Amino acid sequence: MDIRSKIKNACKVTNRAQRNYDLTKSIPQEDLDTLIYAAANSPSKQNETHYSLHVYTDQNIIKQIYNHTKKFTLARTQEDKDQSFSIENDVFIQHDYESVTNSQIYANALFVYVKGEGSINKYNVQHYAAKLNPNSSAAKAYEEQIAYSIGISVGELILSAGLLGYKTGICSALDTRPVRDILGTEQNPKLLVGVGIPNSHLERTMHLEVLNKDVPKKFRTGELEEHMKFPSFDKYTKVTINGN
Repeated sequence: MDIRSKIKNACKVTNRAQRNYDLTKSIPQEDLDTLIYAAANSPSKQNETHYSLHVYTDQNIIKQIYNHTKKFTLARTQEDKDQSFSIENDVFIQHDYESVTNSQIYANALFVYVKGEGSINKYNVQHYAAKLNPNSSAAKAYEEQIAYSIGISVGELILSAGLLGYKTGICSALDTRPVRDILGTEQNPKLLVGVGIPNSHLERTMHLEVLNKDVPKKFRTGELEEHMKFPSFDKYTKVTINGN
């Protein structure tokens, strides 16, 4: 297979989240080092450092973090959404009784992205303005720069993982404070990325732990003792070339 075909195949694989992994296996250190390199050395604005990476292969720590991802809502109808979400004192609240943990990050390796400044260009006007006024439009532009940097890194990470034959999953829905405490950081975690070896005994969309009997009847996707299935959707991106 030539490099073009390998890239396309990796894109096809990483386009779909892997919802379960074979946790009896492990990622070889050489592969893990390569993935860390790809994630840590991705492009950013003038090579500024906008995040730190916490990488775990210790399943005890990964499970602790995973336990704080019960944010994947099962709600589909407006009635379900009204029961699952509320706004109190301008604060958005999600009730977890119609939610499940996000097993796409309960993987062989877990990458946690945390906002963290390292080397910043002293001429970065947005960064300077953000320090003076966190609510300014320039501060928002700086936050966008951070988001771009993390997004680019995640893209390089999962593409590299796909090229190496691994499956991946990305999660931004988590309880930040307890995860921050697990990490031992002052800054909140921004994103979780699971990388690993798929579980050959389960379909890709099946939750690793949650069975249909564990969720309300209206959200079940099969027999009671079968693993609950996450929904999956097709993506279409409009592409124009030279205006056509």
